[in-house]
Amino acid sequence: MDSEKILTIATHTYARALLLKGRLEMEGIDCFLANVGSVQGSVGVRIRESDAEKAYPIAREMSEATGSEKQITVKTLRSVRRILVPVDFSPMSINAAHYALDLAKTLKADIRLLHVWFSNAGEPFALNEVYAYQVNFEGILMEQEEEARKRCEDLEQTLKKRIRDEKIRGVDVEFDLIRGGTVDSILLISDEYKPGLLVMGTRGRNRESRNLLGSTTARIIESCTVPVLAIPADYESKDFREPKKILYATNFERSDYAALHRLIAFVRPFDVKIYCVHVNLKDNIVLDAVRMKSMREHFNKEYGEYDIECGLIESEDLLRGIEDFIKEKKIDVIAIGSRKRNLLVQLLKPSLTRKILFQTAIPLFVFKEGVG
Repeated sequence: MDSEKILTIATHTYARALLLKGRLEMEGIDCFLANVGSVQGSVGVRIRESDAEKAYPIAREMSEATGSEKQITVKTLRSVRRILVPVDFSPMSINAAHYALDLAKTLKADIRLLHVWFSNAGEPFALNEVYAYQVNFEGILMEQEEEARKRCEDLEQTLKKRIRDEKIRGVDVEFDLIRGGTVDSILLISDEYKPGLLVMGTRGRNRESRNLLGSTTARIIESCTVPVLAIPADYESKDFREPKKILYATNFERSDYAALHRLIAFVRPFDVKIYCVHVNLKDNIVLDAVRMKSMREHFNKEYGEYDIECGLIESEDLLRGIEDFIKEKKIDVIAIGSRKRNLLVQLLKPSLTRKILFQTAIPLFVFKEGVG
């Protein structure tokens, strides 16, 4: 399996390095900071070799920027620290909104709640069936919109109360109420709002459900270029703690290197430990050990400043091996780096991902390689 060389494109103070990192990510270039804790305060900004041609002009531009030009960049970077949370007022979506606020504490991100209250298919979204056949349809829709607006305001105020009570700084909450098709509207607002993360509630451990994530969540994950964090209904937001341990399961694909690079860049603010593991079903153990050794050496060389542990899980059952590992290591989040063309298939078929989610109440973080 091939791996790509990592380059240090610039070295700055932490503040300037963070500014350059944000600008590069705005242009779709994955990067991360090295030697953040050095005594001298020198921080390296690192990128993939394949991004060098695009990244170097930006680095030069940033190093020469002064005065008003620099302030414009700072303002723009602040604007992308946003979390979009679609809500339908179900317990799972309200739970996701509270989880988003907990994340925003560390990210210093603003939150936009989004409620889509009418379907393009011609069926009212959450409209009481008693009124479905009445003549004054527009009047009913106006009443429904007003009710939806009130519920949005109530949830907004609940989150703002938490911000005041918990003395959270650098975080604000607003809401958007839109009439339209659920999936199309969420994607439209995502394109306009340009969040850094989209947080959604999922059905959790409902084994009777044919679609684990729900058709809306699955379609959003398939089409959205923004990373999506799916929060299971069984997850207790009141027990939230910052994600410190993340599981990334590898099948030794070439895309794993890019996926881990992007994952590291995204979760850096949380100072996490990443477990990159492969479940060996007691076959090809020698070959898998060689592959894992190669992966471990690569990450030790290129990401030495980060806490990444690579290893094999030996088990006769794929799901049992993953579950035991999650319990043993107290994993907080399961991460999947996925290519768009096969993402929906992975989520909907009886795959490892689906089986794991049936058994756990752990958030699922899905991101696409090569997407800013």
